[in-house]
Amino acid sequence: VQVIDVITDPSPLIMKYQPGHPDANADGYVAYPNINTFEEMVNMLSATRSYEANATIMKNAKEMANKTIDLLK
Repeated sequence: VQVIDVITDPSPLIMKYQPGHPDANADGYVAYPNINTFEEMVNMLSATRSYEANATIMKNAKEMANKTIDLLK
């Protein structure tokens, strides 16, 4: 597996006012990532299904190649 590109998400951070939080800035705001868990779950399921489909294709191709070799014997 080789990484081709890394894309940075341009969406802004979610700023919540929590002055007592240890990570709060001077104004009392804490920066949280802008992550949509529903979208991330859909992307993960899509990647899983794609992997399963590709694995099935490779398995079938291997079986066909083996059957062809057996026929040529």
